[in-house]
Amino acid sequence: MELIQLRQLVVIAQEKVLSHAAEKLNISQPALTRSIQRLEDELGVVLFDRTKNSMTLNKNGEIVVEHSRRVLSEADLLIQKVDAIKSDFPAIAIATCAPAPQWKLSAELTARFPKAKITATMPDEDEIISLLLSEKATLAIVRREIDSEAIETVPFMDEQLFMQIPLSDPLSKKSEIRFADLAGKEIREYTNTGFWYKVHREQIPSATYIEYDDFMVYTNVVKSQNPLTFVTELGHTKSDSREGCVTVPIVDDEATAHYRLAYLKKNKAALSEIVGWAKKEAKGW
Repeated sequence: MELIQLRQLVVIAQEKVLSHAAEKLNISQPALTRSIQRLEDELGVVLFDRTKNSMTLNKNGEIVVEHSRRVLSEADLLIQKVDAIKSDFPAIAIATCAPAPQWKLSAELTARFPKAKITATMPDEDEIISLLLSEKATLAIVRREIDSEAIETVPFMDEQLFMQIPLSDPLSKKSEIRFADLAGKEIREYTNTGFWYKVHREQIPSATYIEYDDFMVYTNVVKSQNPLTFVTELGHTKSDSREGCVTVPIVDDEATAHYRLAYLKKNKAALSEIVGWAKKEAKGW
């Protein structure tokens, strides 16, 4: 059994269509099929229900996929640990609840600590604590203090939500708006926004969301069609104005995130330079 086979299996589970999985893995479909058949032979179980035109994970396959994800996660952690041993500076794995503060943190860390190997993930908020406790994350960006004796948090930075509104929309005449003002509106949105994605739908459930997973496609649509879109002070900043629209702040409490930097207390000494720097710099962000 090889890790590549487990990665292939996980991608098939994600993509659901074998040809799509093969394309994502940059492998031919017949080669992928043979690799998975070898895995089945080695495990001694059938992982898929097969028909002439499709193959679907069965119960065996679902169990193996679940454990494969764990194995791959541990393998990735092993690589991080080994890299840290080889490096003059420990690897820094960041788990974040939103992309924009992570962009800021990673850029600043890279500039200040050029020897550090920095990686970042954006899991569900509920998973961040477990990632810290299992030391799969060195630092975390969260929205609230964490109730754990093992974890410490310090203030980091704030992010406020704005709306870019075309001049043809009556809301463009307002100096500020609330989520309720956007009820029933059509909004174009990039999906990889962490917790903000959920906030938008909780606060404006009646809006029609047209979603884009590809950031370049989303950017081109925004530039060419000038739709209603969310922007913030940190990501797609409010200073990035678009011709034919205005940028208006959303003033509900839920439209401002107060981020905190979290880490394990036992690692505080090792992270003292980073944490001290972040606390000092955050006052100016």
